[in-house]
Amino acid sequence: MNPSPLPSGPLLLRCRMLLAHARAVPLRDAGVLIEHGTVVRVAPFAELADGVPADRTTELDGVVLPAFTDAHSHLRALPLGEQGVADTDLETWVVRLTGTTALDSYDDALAAAVALVTTGVTTVQAIHHTFAGADMYAAGVRAVASALTEAGMRAELAVGITDRAEFLPDPPSAAWPGPAPEPRSLAAPVRGVPPRDLPDLAASLAIPCPGVRVGVAPVAPQWCSDEALDVLRQCAEAGMRLHTHLLESRYQRTWLGGSDGGGDGGSDPVSRLDRHGLLGPGLSAAHGVWLTGPEIALLARRGVTLVHCPVSNLRLGSGDASVRSWLDAGVNVALGMDSQHTAAADMFAEMRAALAAAERAGGPLTPHEVLAMATEGGAVATGHGGRLGRIAPGFRADLICVAAGTTDAEVDADPVERIVCGAAPADVTHVFRSGRPLVAAGEVYGRASADAALARLRAALAADREARTRRLGALAAYEEPLRGLLARTEA
Repeated sequence: MNPSPLPSGPLLLRCRMLLAHARAVPLRDAGVLIEHGTVVRVAPFAELADGVPADRTTELDGVVLPAFTDAHSHLRALPLGEQGVADTDLETWVVRLTGTTALDSYDDALAAAVALVTTGVTTVQAIHHTFAGADMYAAGVRAVASALTEAGMRAELAVGITDRAEFLPDPPSAAWPGPAPEPRSLAAPVRGVPPRDLPDLAASLAIPCPGVRVGVAPVAPQWCSDEALDVLRQCAEAGMRLHTHLLESRYQRTWLGGSDGGGDGGSDPVSRLDRHGLLGPGLSAAHGVWLTGPEIALLARRGVTLVHCPVSNLRLGSGDASVRSWLDAGVNVALGMDSQHTAAADMFAEMRAALAAAERAGGPLTPHEVLAMATEGGAVATGHGGRLGRIAPGFRADLICVAAGTTDAEVDADPVERIVCGAAPADVTHVFRSGRPLVAAGEVYGRASADAALARLRAALAADREARTRRLGALAAYEEPLRGLLARTEA
């Protein structure tokens, strides 16, 4: 079932409890009046009921709050464990990705997007990255955008670009302990779109998909030459948003062996982005685990958003980001799941992981701060600050209802603490994006299409199982030498 059309008349939501934003005082029996996809009034339900027909009123028996934003995703529908890729350190894991089965972009994005909706996410920021030529790259971006539209989501779709070695430090030959890596593509993959052609590719992607905007992604600064970063600045100057991975692991600061690939002295990834004019409110950066204090202060001054990915950081051994120091420095912080689910996407589990990571890092966060990251912080990260992340007049009507419980104690408890610390996707009873229901009384629009897409994806995995096993087995021979090389590079 596809999402219903945008309501043509007013819609009144009667909320058993309303949480207008992460730090708001909860309101009982509140009304939210929506017209043309936008909230026009929030008031006690009794004040709004007389002006709206009963058949335009929906009762929500739970806590109504702003919908979530997943500010860093790769739109993978299936856990990588189903491909035989186990958790390990980030650098080894990235190499293992080269042996996985290529999946249909549309099916992968559709199933991933519908799963996001079921956990209360209506906006996603995703990197689409491939080594295909320009025509195939553009076709892939359009397929992903079409799938996001069918799922009813709002999206920032970042077209990824790299032109330096992603899988092994570049060049690895002098320091590599043992035979040169084969296939050579690990050290220098063949790329179908050189950096100079990126502006034309981006300009060609005027996506006719409602709610989907195309941006650009220097997939990580250490994987981009100076030429590539200059080209990306041109895209930013033309109005495109930027999204990147930043210092996800301790090795990324010196990934290029003391040279930044541009011939000007081996500066760190943050300095390189700043030197090329890429640090600003139009940039969001995921992970940031290994940022220093001065770098955090610089990002705050430039208005960059940092996207915290606690589950991914834990699973890939990257460490715990110092999010407390980010917030204290004045950085806008969002939350991203990084498509690192073990079963299904779960924003509630991600919020709890953020609390746990902050405790381990020695800078605790409150449930209210974490909920703000998943709502208002994500809105800023995706260029929707002041339009998403709150339930207030003038904001888009992106909101969810989470079951409030049945006992008086459950209903009277702090709804933020209860939701962040105890809720699950199964508790999401309703999801609205711009007033359009994507989940209604537990029924998920698009579920049948997503299930069919999942079946096709799993059939593709089954057909490629033997070949994939051989590819992953061959890659395993490079894991220990890679770790040795990285250890010497770091030293």
